[in-house]
Amino acid sequence: MQWDDIYLAGLGVYLPEPVAAADAVARGEYDADEAEANGITSVLVEPELSAPEMAVAAGRDALTHSGVQVGDVRVVFHSSLWYQGVDMWPAASYVARYTVGDRVVAFDLQQQCNAAVGALDLAASRLAFEGGGAALLTTGDRFCLPGVDRWRTERGLPYGDGGTAAVLSTEGGFARLLSTATVSDNGLEQVLRGPRFHDAAQPGPLDISARIAHHFEHHGGMRASTVRLADAVRASIGEALAEAKTETADLAGVVIPAAGRAKLDWQLSQLVGVEEHQTTWPFARTHGHLGAGDQFAGLRHLVVSGVVGPGDRVLIVGGGAGLTCTCAVVEILSELPAATERTWPA
Repeated sequence: MQWDDIYLAGLGVYLPEPVAAADAVARGEYDADEAEANGITSVLVEPELSAPEMAVAAGRDALTHSGVQVGDVRVVFHSSLWYQGVDMWPAASYVARYTVGDRVVAFDLQQQCNAAVGALDLAASRLAFEGGGAALLTTGDRFCLPGVDRWRTERGLPYGDGGTAAVLSTEGGFARLLSTATVSDNGLEQVLRGPRFHDAAQPGPLDISARIAHHFEHHGGMRASTVRLADAVRASIGEALAEAKTETADLAGVVIPAAGRAKLDWQLSQLVGVEEHQTTWPFARTHGHLGAGDQFAGLRHLVVSGVVGPGDRVLIVGGGAGLTCTCAVVEILSELPAATERTWPA
């Protein structure tokens, strides 16, 4: 979809302190060979705040850097990958309450690691349909035992904690949203489903790698699923670039999902077609996989650190189990606005 007059007005984060992979190896929490192969040097670990609390902090940060008034926000989309701290409870309503108030419509998105970029697509569609306004998009995840072992739950993908946020607006911003494109292959949901359904959450840490191995063993091996995944991602990238009238050579930066070195090399060579230095890999390798938050945090890093600036175009690549892949192209117009004082809902 090609967009007119849809802007990124603000980006925000809540990023806790990192824990070194070498320290995790020394404690026996992380396999030394995998650590060397992955190239992830540290991940972010939050000792206290819940995932929705981090999302609130990030949402407030994004709003203070946006120039958008709270009263202009018409919808909140909150995305997450893992447990939000309370069973059978709408985390999105909590995030909306403590950022923009009680009367703003709020939705939880469960598109796994693709959710934040998918939210860009959904929010742009809603704002275009309603003829104006703003949307707050947040993510929040805290990966901890007993449910998730951040170093071992998924091979090649150490998890980091944090909250991220973006503000979309029809009234202007530091970047213009040129296009989004979402492609799905629902047949790949079984990759992470495992061999059976259960009546309740299973005790002990998740073993995503075991589920993936089971799928490969019973559904045509690794190649069959990998080809389908690659086709979906390439289709999404190609459509987003075409709608934005942008060539790969025109890109100043690419925001990619965080992954270990093996997955990174495959992503770049087979899917995206750019060099490592053009991507958010230097950021990702020190933060870990932030659930649905890789893209907002990664884009903010590119802008704040000066890797991209006014006139540059950036490709944002998403992808999550399901399979759903959303990509977006943005054009940077200015630096991220300075923070302004705000009063928040109590």
